[in-house]
Amino acid sequence: MTPPASVVVRAKDKADTITRTLTSLREQSVRPEIVVVDSGSTDGTLEIARRLADRVVEIAPEDFTYGGALNTGAAAASGDVHMAVSAHSYPYSRTWVEDSLALYARPDVAGTNSGKRTPWGEDIVDVYFQTPRDAVEHAWWGFSNHGSSWRATAWEQHPFRTDLPAAEDKEWSWRVLAAGWTIAYSPRLSVSANHRRDAGLRPLARRIVKERGTILALGAAEPRPLGQAFQEWWSPVRFPEHRHPMIRRMSPWRAVESAAAAWVEHRPLPTYPNPGMAELRRQVLGADAEHAPGGTRGPAGGTPPRTALPGPRHDAPAAQTVDA
Repeated sequence: MTPPASVVVRAKDKADTITRTLTSLREQSVRPEIVVVDSGSTDGTLEIARRLADRVVEIAPEDFTYGGALNTGAAAASGDVHMAVSAHSYPYSRTWVEDSLALYARPDVAGTNSGKRTPWGEDIVDVYFQTPRDAVEHAWWGFSNHGSSWRATAWEQHPFRTDLPAAEDKEWSWRVLAAGWTIAYSPRLSVSANHRRDAGLRPLARRIVKERGTILALGAAEPRPLGQAFQEWWSPVRFPEHRHPMIRRMSPWRAVESAAAAWVEHRPLPTYPNPGMAELRRQVLGADAEHAPGGTRGPAGGTPPRTALPGPRHDAPAAQTVDA
């Protein structure tokens, strides 16, 4: 019997957290198939995964990329909808799978994700459906493979890229939006996110550099002037918070996030092709697309016709699959 959903769990040396992750998935109101993709654990993670998951797929550490691991898990999954969490995260709600599946009643939904506010800063009360204009004007906002899901048929048409060091999620969303799909965001789909800061300030800075640098390298946004970066750090926070603004300004986490973002925006970066964003700009801006941020100056430039969108690399690393 085909499961309604399959959850892909990326893991490496997460023996201290993966039990909670997998147990929370097994206790969902709609029980999903659980597929663990392990990239070289040596601390007991594999033993836990084989006990609590339905399938365990092993890939070599040197073959790991974020997109490649997801492609490997998706290829091993049986469900019509695939979901993703990391082995250090867990859904807050027992209805996370059920609530995600409900959003696929709309036939043009390619994926779902947690979201508290729209790209325009308004609270999401129930569900928000992303538009091409959202992606073009707010490239930093949007789809994250931290607690995401996607329709298996959409993934078959648009696998995740394996040549990107990060931001494989947002790049995927731009391609599916350009192809006529939408992505649904709801505050009911939240998963834990403490791992970003729990790892420490230095790993957080490396993560920010990798994520922000990739989006810049894709030509989806332009670097901010240093003065603007400082002003955004010092300005009152955009959304209401219980902490005093001065306390939040002085937070070492916010300082590291702001400094890392400003640093990567002003260093040499590689360039990656970005046909999805180029097509979205053509749809939204028309003849003005070449003057958009990135434009003909960046890798997202140009206005290729939809039928000419080149497919990304989607070769998954060689893997060993074990039915747990």
